[in-house]
Amino acid sequence: MNAPMKTPDFTAAREAAFRAEIAEFVADSLPDRMRRDHELGRSLSRADHVCWQRKLVARGWGAPHWPEEWGGAGWSMRQLFVFEEAMSALGAPASPAFNTRMIGPILLAHGDEAQKRRFLPRALNFDDWWCQGYSEPGAGSDLASLQTRAVRDGDHYVVNGSKIWTSAGQHANWMFCLVRTDREARAQNGISFLLIDLTSPGVSFRPIRHFFGAHVFNQFFFDDVRVPVENRVGDENAGWSIAKALLEHERLYSSRHTEARRKLGRLRRLAGEVELDGAPAARDPRFRQVLARRAMEVRSLEYATMRALERLVETGEIGAYASVLKLKGIEINQRLDEAVFDLLGPDALPADAAWETPAAADFPHPDARNAAEARYWFRGPAIAGGSQEVQRGIIAKRILNM
Repeated sequence: MNAPMKTPDFTAAREAAFRAEIAEFVADSLPDRMRRDHELGRSLSRADHVCWQRKLVARGWGAPHWPEEWGGAGWSMRQLFVFEEAMSALGAPASPAFNTRMIGPILLAHGDEAQKRRFLPRALNFDDWWCQGYSEPGAGSDLASLQTRAVRDGDHYVVNGSKIWTSAGQHANWMFCLVRTDREARAQNGISFLLIDLTSPGVSFRPIRHFFGAHVFNQFFFDDVRVPVENRVGDENAGWSIAKALLEHERLYSSRHTEARRKLGRLRRLAGEVELDGAPAARDPRFRQVLARRAMEVRSLEYATMRALERLVETGEIGAYASVLKLKGIEINQRLDEAVFDLLGPDALPADAAWETPAAADFPHPDARNAAEARYWFRGPAIAGGSQEVQRGIIAKRILNM
């Protein structure tokens, strides 16, 4: 695989200076507690994310991939890639994707001017917190079979139905949502894209907790919820093309190359701290082979992601290549989690069941508390945005012509 091309305006010297600027900013701005929690895979609070995002916005880095007129940085794709890789390597948390990676690009591409003026500044600054309303109890991987209905009533839609697996929805006050506006049309042709105020009468939700108790997912219910027609993005019954564009963005960033880089750094650090047969793991030939394989996979994933970003700039789309990135990115992240898990051995499975507030002395190694949690949590992204099996089907149909 070829290395990504350097853009003429971003030389090696400028890259080195830029990395130093990022390191200085993170050292001055990111609290140690947030850095450590992020490194160990612990969930940051809503307040943590808002605080960090607003520091980034103040620096001009809140959504560097957006156009400058809406708060973007005007960087080349190479500079954006370096920024994301460096921030992750330094332990800085990425902003939740729903605001800047999902609804932002969708409104920039498909929203009208009134929607951009109303929603983009608040999404950038996290004055609003967005969540995604795609999956339903009977429509997950087969998203086109969704049944949440929106019936036109004058200048409003009346929405009834349910959405499930809504990540971080408990923090959100807005949802971008797929609804069925024509029950007679072919499945993909009868769907519209609505922006729903979650404080509206008739909206409710219940938490869906992980096996270790964390509240990550939710199920939302809509009971005669009135949504202004002005909150529809694009034409009525034309939401499927917007949904596909958003899924491409989601799958591109679900390569999680920055997360893989962070995990690789953690694995290298542990290699110098954890002993195998009385010596640091970094000296063990078998472990060094594992570490080398994981490092090569991470570098290959970074190059592949960079190529996809360049394709997005050149053609305006990513297509089925996004499925390739998601498929391999998830697998590589899972292997990194497993490598940490295997290295820590029994320490990765603490007997103490009080996951949220244990005493540090209860754990033989400071990384033990979240090793098992991180490994099993990463089974979730293998389903989100279309399961790994769905991605293989897309690749077979659209790339291999099977």
